[in-house]
Amino acid sequence: MIRINLLHVRAEKKKQTGQQQLILFGLIVVVEIVVLVILFGSVSAAKKSLIQKVNYYNAEIQKLDQIIGEVNQYKETKATLEAKLKVIEDLKKGRSGPIRVLDELAQKTPKKLWITKFEEKGRNTVITGEASSDEDIAAFLADIERSPYFTQVRLKYTKAAERDGNPIKQFEIECVVNYAI
Repeated sequence: MIRINLLHVRAEKKKQTGQQQLILFGLIVVVEIVVLVILFGSVSAAKKSLIQKVNYYNAEIQKLDQIIGEVNQYKETKATLEAKLKVIEDLKKGRSGPIRVLDELAQKTPKKLWITKFEEKGRNTVITGEASSDEDIAAFLADIERSPYFTQVRLKYTKAAERDGNPIKQFEIECVVNYAI
């Protein structure tokens, strides 16, 4: 009988299979390393890009904060200037206001009524006078109540008196005068 030694062929085949598996394993490791390097590079580039964007937006935020500060400062300046203009306008109205008030008072005064005293105490004004009758006082009171220059009009008193032998009525009216109309 002839004997053939196949052990050597089997060992050779096993050795070849082992080498192929080792080469395949090495290729897989190399491919994984290449993929990981590519992914790491991609993530690093994305990270750098995001950091640049964050820095850019932070710089923009600082610029906008500065602009907002300037706008707020302009608003404060505008409010101050508007307040000053309002004061100037009130002063202009106040300058011509007494003339208008006295003109209004002269127009509202009946023919048989005389104003003897016009006195201001702070915002309150006291008008003292004389009239020939209570009806004249009532008409005068009603007329100045309708005037925009006089508010909170209140008759303080009326009393009978005599001037040059003629009976008259003395009165006193309290009110608030608004010059800025």
